[in-house]
Amino acid sequence: MTAPVPVLGWDADRPTWLAARRHGLGASDVAAVLGFSTYRSPWEVWRDKTSRELPDDHGSDAAQLGTDLEPYLLTSAERLTGDTVTRTDHQLYAHPHHPWRLCSPDAHLPWQGAGVQLKTAGLASGHGTPTGWDDDSTPLSYELQCRWEMHVMAWTRVELVALVANRGLIRRTITRDVALERELITQVGAWWQKHVVQGVEPAVGEADNVLLAALYPRPELGEKVVLSADGVDAWTGYRRAQQAEARAKREKEAYGARLKHELGTAELGQTADGTLLCAWSERKARVDWQRIAVDVSETAKVVLPDPETYRGKPSRSLQVKDPA
Repeated sequence: MTAPVPVLGWDADRPTWLAARRHGLGASDVAAVLGFSTYRSPWEVWRDKTSRELPDDHGSDAAQLGTDLEPYLLTSAERLTGDTVTRTDHQLYAHPHHPWRLCSPDAHLPWQGAGVQLKTAGLASGHGTPTGWDDDSTPLSYELQCRWEMHVMAWTRVELVALVANRGLIRRTITRDVALERELITQVGAWWQKHVVQGVEPAVGEADNVLLAALYPRPELGEKVVLSADGVDAWTGYRRAQQAEARAKREKEAYGARLKHELGTAELGQTADGTLLCAWSERKARVDWQRIAVDVSETAKVVLPDPETYRGKPSRSLQVKDPA
């Protein structure tokens, strides 16, 4: 394989880079088009690649945090690999025989023919350690990104250096596997041909609800649209799911009643060997703030009365636990 083709240098600004990336699929697009990304859906990628509207501020604090921490991660990668780590000569590259296959590498080991991918994971969410890092494993979306970069850049491996919430710095080495790469290219190539070249719109899914709300924040009052066959099918599916949800809720409440009957005056329920399975605990009632406001306005009191006198009777809350 010949060398990758430089597309943009580091002097190009972000709008220019984003525009250039619309002519192909980059490494960060691969997991999304295959449905393995937690950040973007195939439909969102399709809108981007076909120059359809996306919200101006459509991005994330997590992505900005990753950008801000890149200098630190570059230094860390050099320390962890024990070798020189530098930026690639250009910002955006294309495969020499397939110009739509693009990548924007973070860095490389210039003397080893290897790439370096820098990531932050879970730092901006505040929800604990993200999944996919246990037992020396690598999240699939990151692995796919590394494999795509190896394909475009003809690298033998990629060193993935990540700062992971509650885990610290992690290094993973992704080695090139031609058989896996061929399968990846086949699947991604089929998506590109069907949805971008032929223009077939991918189906929207659960992950697109946030994007749809941003694209259509307000309705045109009174405007009507005739639903297509797909729209009617979606309505049918929604009603079916809604009814199943209602049935599941009734079933859950029935099982809950059986558990409460078993517990009676006891707070905790456990197995014979002492494993805690459920609790029916006391929960304070809410304060009736609306009634406080009415009483204060009617009596023209300056001092707010004790909210506890407006709290209702306590109730019990059932929690069903997974056995430890």
